[in-house]
Amino acid sequence: MDILSDILRTLKLRGTVYFHASFQAPWGMNIPAGEFANFHIVTEGTCWLEADNGSPPIAMGKGDIAVFPRGNTHSLMHERGASTIRAADLISNPKAAVGECPVAFGGPGSVTTSLICGHFEYDRDCPHPLFDTLNACIYVRADGGHDTAWITTASELAANISTAGDNPGTEAVIDRLAEALFIQALAAHIDSLEDPDGFLVALQDRHIGKALQLMHKDIAHDWTIAELAKAALMSRSVFTDKFRAMVGEPPMVYLARWRMLKARELLIDTDLTIGRISSNVGYHSEFAFAKAFKKLIGITPGAARRTTTG
Repeated sequence: MDILSDILRTLKLRGTVYFHASFQAPWGMNIPAGEFANFHIVTEGTCWLEADNGSPPIAMGKGDIAVFPRGNTHSLMHERGASTIRAADLISNPKAAVGECPVAFGGPGSVTTSLICGHFEYDRDCPHPLFDTLNACIYVRADGGHDTAWITTASELAANISTAGDNPGTEAVIDRLAEALFIQALAAHIDSLEDPDGFLVALQDRHIGKALQLMHKDIAHDWTIAELAKAALMSRSVFTDKFRAMVGEPPMVYLARWRMLKARELLIDTDLTIGRISSNVGYHSEFAFAKAFKKLIGITPGAARRTTTG
């Protein structure tokens, strides 16, 4: 099972592309902090990226992708140290199209950079350790040494589709590509980590990853620490300590949270009865399920369903 895809699907990951545009020097835009996970892909030329976290500026090249999972403040500019204005102000003054891009921004210079910019949304009402442990900025270089061929191909495809005009379905195709790019960027990010920790690495760990696979594959099973530790080839105490250290919470807490996230997904996306849903996520008692759901999600199962249907 692809746990990463399962998590992002359950958290309702949605990608949206704002534009594929050219930026002519001089230019610089500041993207303020917000609730969405911004992303930028360079399709032509170069630019500089400055994150508001004290890290050194990054020179971005063709095929590079930067993702800000928690929507932190950051800036993009034609050269290091260039002045910036709010992104909303910059893109409020479009210029005539440059090259194959449908829109252009910036100054009168001949140096041009092409970018695909957009954001990812996910259901913040249902927190998951995945997003708690992500870096403020995930940066993947096209020539970073790990397998980025898929990212490069998808980026080029998104760029080509975005120049095809307003053909039916074009926007939806680009948005789905953006979602797939996010997943691939996370995978490439894992490969690039020199001193890994957190949930992303737990997925790759042969012990903890095995336990996570089992929980996600058979959510209704009445898992115990002893069973999971045995499958992970570890003692119960060592398994529990390592799981907590990597995932950020004990195994049974993670399992309970994941069951409630899957239950919420079923409440939103299906017409299954609450009794059937409670059984599907491992609860023999509908009352016990409803109590656990309210404790972790903050509302009752019935209220969760009414919120989405009313």
